[in-house]
Amino acid sequence: MESLPPSHKFATELDVEWGRTEGEEVELLRGNESVVLRKVENQIGGVETFLQEMLRRRDVLKGTDRKRKPSLSSGETVLSPVASSKLRDYLITQLSDSSDSSEADSPPESISSFDSQTSISSPIFLREGSIPILPEKSVLDLIPECVPHFSQKVLDEITMPMSGWNPSTMTLPPPRPANLESPTNRELLQAYLDISAGRLADTSPSYVDLFRKYIPAMAYDSTGLMEGILALAAIQIGLMRKDPRIIAVDAASHYHKALKAHFKAVADPNFRSKDSLLATSIILGHYEIWNGENVKMGVHMLGGRDIILARGKAAHMTPVGRALYAAFNRMDVATSSITGNPTFMTKDWWTVDPFTRVPISTDSPTLLVADAAFSKLCVLCCKLTYLKAWSLKRRRTLWVKAGGNPSLEQKESLQEIIEDRVSKLEEELDVWYAELPPWFSALDTESSDHNPEDEDINTTLITSITMGSYQHRSIALVHGWAIGVRLQLNRISNPDMPVVPPRLGSLCHSLLRIFACLPTSADACIVAPLFAAGMELRQKCHQEWLLNILQERIDETGFHGLIFLREGLRFTWAKLEGMSKGRFNRIKEGAASKIDGVSENLWAAEGMLGTFEKLALYDSPDMVGKRKNFQGDIDTSNLPEDVLPYEAPKADPTVIVIDSASSSPVAAPKRLRSDSPEIILVRRNGRVV
Repeated sequence: MESLPPSHKFATELDVEWGRTEGEEVELLRGNESVVLRKVENQIGGVETFLQEMLRRRDVLKGTDRKRKPSLSSGETVLSPVASSKLRDYLITQLSDSSDSSEADSPPESISSFDSQTSISSPIFLREGSIPILPEKSVLDLIPECVPHFSQKVLDEITMPMSGWNPSTMTLPPPRPANLESPTNRELLQAYLDISAGRLADTSPSYVDLFRKYIPAMAYDSTGLMEGILALAAIQIGLMRKDPRIIAVDAASHYHKALKAHFKAVADPNFRSKDSLLATSIILGHYEIWNGENVKMGVHMLGGRDIILARGKAAHMTPVGRALYAAFNRMDVATSSITGNPTFMTKDWWTVDPFTRVPISTDSPTLLVADAAFSKLCVLCCKLTYLKAWSLKRRRTLWVKAGGNPSLEQKESLQEIIEDRVSKLEEELDVWYAELPPWFSALDTESSDHNPEDEDINTTLITSITMGSYQHRSIALVHGWAIGVRLQLNRISNPDMPVVPPRLGSLCHSLLRIFACLPTSADACIVAPLFAAGMELRQKCHQEWLLNILQERIDETGFHGLIFLREGLRFTWAKLEGMSKGRFNRIKEGAASKIDGVSENLWAAEGMLGTFEKLALYDSPDMVGKRKNFQGDIDTSNLPEDVLPYEAPKADPTVIVIDSASSSPVAAPKRLRSDSPEIILVRRNGRVV
């Protein structure tokens, strides 16, 4: 494998020096001593740079023509040397003090610039850990060295966040929100920063540290968001400790407070464009995923989609807006891949994320490449969800029309169309792989698709899976998703294939190795790809290995997503062996099974199980109209051209004749959905015109 580029080496060295995660130690990928993780680059640097950056961002937000006092030129000094030194010492104290940040003292006096009208008094900064200050250069100074091949416009979008500043309003947060007066709530906020934020960050690898920095800062101005992150922290702590009181009382209490505040904010037009509104919806959706409430999760996904549409595309062109949209889109893709529904976001939104259009440079930092690569891959995943739902519906419709016994000619005709669409998506996936830098791969591979040449999982004599080796966890996550896409495409075109071919069996092996090396914080992100790979396992030893690893992680975190995955795999293996009958429908005890307006198949995992012909493919309640599922754009006339193929008509045309005595143009009648074309004839005064 080629050596890492200079900027990548710099980022690696920086992470090693500043390494700090849960447990006060650097958390490495399991079994990889040389691997480093993203760390929060909380470097302040020079105070003048800090304040100038704040003023520049305020100019971008409110316009350069807005008058402010005083008017500073580029050559003026923002603070006097004495004031600068005092503020710098205070900022360092706030960042490196080992005590609780809520008990941090204010500066002894107001720190002012040469103009008495410009002052900053008693700022309070969220503490994320004791992080040393680089002696010579700040991170802001080093950004051009890390990202040498991106335009200034792109650099402006990914500038490092300023700790403690609200990215939406460019103001300092209040000393302490009302809902943090309680010591218990402050402990939950710290638990969010220590545990929950890292888990959320691993669901959406991002160069902008959305969940550790921006969302806590936004929560200082949003009651709903603050209560939401407290609820998420509480339920994760309760699941880890197996404490039902924390889950049923503490977490539920914060959740209901968050809902009340969120509904109030949604109804207020002044909050519609705020980033905190979308952030709250995302956090509440993750809460329900951890709580095992799939249907309620669907409610928040619908709400998040509506918020995004109301905000408009321009609201997602800012650094935070883009990161929020990417986080929602990846959550949408992950859940839709399992449920079998099309993604909530339609074709015109798939490339709203600017990173879907930014070329990936070889010398870009790891997280920037992972962020851009995942955004580009999600475009393919969105197409995949539509193709999967469409192909399943077409096969079921053919089966019903043929009375359960379609002819070979009918099946081959449909199969040819499906294989053509699958082939085109596979070609797009190959193009995606070709754009990745050579170093963005497993450490032990030289293959063209960046994955190691592992043995076919269904023929190998290896009984226990060894851990994969990747330079960074985000690389492993992105490649795990790419393998999952490849496996799902194969099942769409080959639902009756008993065992995958050796090439795909090797990819299944690689994905299991990826799962083995990832920490538990990445479990929520890897569920969908792991589901696709797990269903292809045919040897008992590998099935038992996966079940044991899943059980260990369930015991450690209590994550209901893994419980759902485990039961889905058990059903799959038993069904394929003829040992089980019926349909899969794993609902947690006490969870909602149906909510009006929400898709009713969120417990069935048909996005995975429906790709196998033997897994109750044709006995679904959908076949007799007993269940209402989310259909996206599948049943409308504006179907994405690159998802649904054009089909030549096979029936005789339908002739529609319109009598009109007027010479004015005649509007065509509403088209009816049918397999035959329509010829519209307009007759005036007995003549067809």
